[in-house]
Amino acid sequence: MAQSKSFIDVVKRELECSVCQEQFSEINEPKILKCLHTFCKSCLEAWLRQQRRGAALSCPTCRQITECPNNNINSLPSNLFYKQMVDIVKAYSGQGQEHSPHCGNCDEEKSLKFYCSDCNCFLCEECAGAHRKLKVLNGHHVKEIGNFESSDAQDYARRTNVCKQHKDEVRFYCEQCVICICRDCAILEHRDHNIVSLDKGLEKKKSEIENKMRAVQTNGSCLRNQKEFLEKRRIRMNNNFVQATEEVHRAAKRNIELIRQHEASVTEQLIKQKETFQAEYSNTTTGLDEKLMEIESSLDFGSHVLERNNLPEILNVEEVLEQRFQELLEPSEFSMKLNYSEFKYVPNDLSSLKDPPGKLFTTNTEPSFSLAEGMGLTEGTQGEDCSFTVITMDSQSKKTYSEIDRVDVDIRSLQTGTAMKGKRIRDTRDGCYKVSYKPEAAGEFNVLITVAREAIKGSPFQLKVKERKLKGRKKGKQYAESTGNVFTPICFD
Repeated sequence: MAQSKSFIDVVKRELECSVCQEQFSEINEPKILKCLHTFCKSCLEAWLRQQRRGAALSCPTCRQITECPNNNINSLPSNLFYKQMVDIVKAYSGQGQEHSPHCGNCDEEKSLKFYCSDCNCFLCEECAGAHRKLKVLNGHHVKEIGNFESSDAQDYARRTNVCKQHKDEVRFYCEQCVICICRDCAILEHRDHNIVSLDKGLEKKKSEIENKMRAVQTNGSCLRNQKEFLEKRRIRMNNNFVQATEEVHRAAKRNIELIRQHEASVTEQLIKQKETFQAEYSNTTTGLDEKLMEIESSLDFGSHVLERNNLPEILNVEEVLEQRFQELLEPSEFSMKLNYSEFKYVPNDLSSLKDPPGKLFTTNTEPSFSLAEGMGLTEGTQGEDCSFTVITMDSQSKKTYSEIDRVDVDIRSLQTGTAMKGKRIRDTRDGCYKVSYKPEAAGEFNVLITVAREAIKGSPFQLKVKERKLKGRKKGKQYAESTGNVFTPICFD
């Protein structure tokens, strides 16, 4: 009995409209919105009138807009699986209610506790007992509804798919009309169409939706990576705020009252910067979380549809699924909307006490967006001057500059592991850093470029240094051949 109550209770809770808390029914038909949320028809009609958006309906849960042609809620797809589950609940608890279902055997209005999957009908307790005893019905699968499992409910949903025109079981799928049809339909209206079995049609449609779901899952992974990136930057920003604030405090202690005034001023700047960032971060992560919730909700809906292996249901929601998945595939670059400012407090010489004891520097440089370019980044020649340029960029891929940006370059031999000596970095104070070097030996090198101790985009780079070509050798050889003299030609660098 506990199992029976549990199944019905779970189904009833799932079949409740989240707005009115009423169970779906023939009158309160479950309708699917563009965002894949389901509500009863009555609530959606009232919600549409209340919003006064014309033919646009805002989802009560996620606020996504769904277009309703001619303000007609009936134009929205019905949740076919929910409608079929309503039949189960209605049969199980229908005794004594108006328009109660009739037993599939005795045709009386009773509480129907059993279901025969072979006869595809609900049975009262008396008829179910007789059903099991009849020899001609030996082998029929009669099961108590209270003991249903998910597979039983899905099996019932598939068996209730009948042709609306001929009232016969659907057995085929018309690829041209994109509908499920019965045997009579296949012979009459669709005889010249491309018709496949229901299983093949199901396999094809499941494959199409699964491919779209995988694409949406990939997009969800990208969003989760962006969220992880944002969290790392938040931690780094907070640590930077703490470090800068501590530096301000240390300078303030050394300069007593004057420094105390300066401390308050700079601390206020830091707090404002932090509040600004936190507000932007909160807005960005809120949008990202909402997007992820939309993806997870849509994938969950799609998964449930596919698990039920019900082609009519799939066809019923295919268009809205495809529209929803297409929207969720649109690129969303949340992590690129923030400027990841960093701060460093640099104290001044207070010997004259004319200037404030320090200055607050800010950098918007994002190492992962900064880049390097130039021939010397990947190619070089032994003994010749080589160069390339490092460009610091912000998270909007715009060139930026700050005095506290620290650009480091390490050129190291892959063969020996030793660092190349003599490299020079010239800060042009406009976001460009000119790097020059003269390799003493040929070979392959690893070029690691960092900004604020983080590798820039594409770093490390692979540098190949060629051997220096000796000039004059060809000329000397020709001279020796023409005169017959043997000598060693002089080589010039």
